[in-house]
Amino acid sequence: MAEVFRKELKYVIPVEKYMRMQSLLQAVMEPDKYSVDGSYMVRSQYYDSITDADLHDNLDGVLEKRKIRVRIYSSEATKAKLEYKCKNGTDGIKYSIELTREEAELMESHSYGFLLQRDEELAKKLYVKMTEQVYVPRTIVEYERTAYTYPISDIRVTFDRNIRGSINPYGLFEKEPLYIPLLEQDKGVLEVKYNDFFPSVLKPLLAGLDSVEQSYSKYSSARLKYM
Repeated sequence: MAEVFRKELKYVIPVEKYMRMQSLLQAVMEPDKYSVDGSYMVRSQYYDSITDADLHDNLDGVLEKRKIRVRIYSSEATKAKLEYKCKNGTDGIKYSIELTREEAELMESHSYGFLLQRDEELAKKLYVKMTEQVYVPRTIVEYERTAYTYPISDIRVTFDRNIRGSINPYGLFEKEPLYIPLLEQDKGVLEVKYNDFFPSVLKPLLAGLDSVEQSYSKYSSARLKYM
C-alpha cells in the first residue's frame, strides 16, 4: 500500500497563463515519467455514500474531506488504483493500492468482498466504510494532464485541461464514454504538491497566483452538473 503525505495548492487559471509558465517549468523541472508527447489521460471513477456524505462535506466547506476513487490511465489498462484521499486544508494524505482490471470491475458492480482477501489494511478499512455507508459509483471524470517533477521536497506540478465528466457513473473501461465539459475550454487546473518546503528556485512559479488559489473539486463539479 502506498501512503503519501503532501501539501497541496490548487489554482484555476487560463490555459494561456499556463503556457507562459511552461518555459520556466521546462527549465528547472523534469517532465513526468508517465507523459507521452507531453501529456497523458487520467480517468477517475468516484464513489460516494447513498447520502452523498463526501459531496456534502465538500460543498459545505468542511475542513476535513474524504474521497474514494478508482483511477486508470487508459481504457486498455490491465491495472487500476484504488485511492483513498484525505485532506485537511492544504494538508493531504493519499493511500492507494493496485487493483487488477477484474477487481476494478468488481468495485463497479458493488462487489467489495474481494477487499477482505487483500493483505492491505486499507482494503479492509474501505470494505467496512463502503458496505456500512453503502458507497456506489457516482461519476467518472477524465482530463489531460501535463506534469513536472522536482526531486527536492518531492515537488510535483500538474496542469489539467479538457476536464469533463460523465452522467453515467458506470463504464470505467469504456473506450469513449459520453462526457460533458466541467470547465471552460480556455481554463485548466494547476496543482502544486510538495512535502516539507517549497524551494526558492521554484517560487517564481507561484508569482501572481496566490490571489487566485481556490478549492476546486473535479468530483463536486461533475456531480453538480447532473443534480
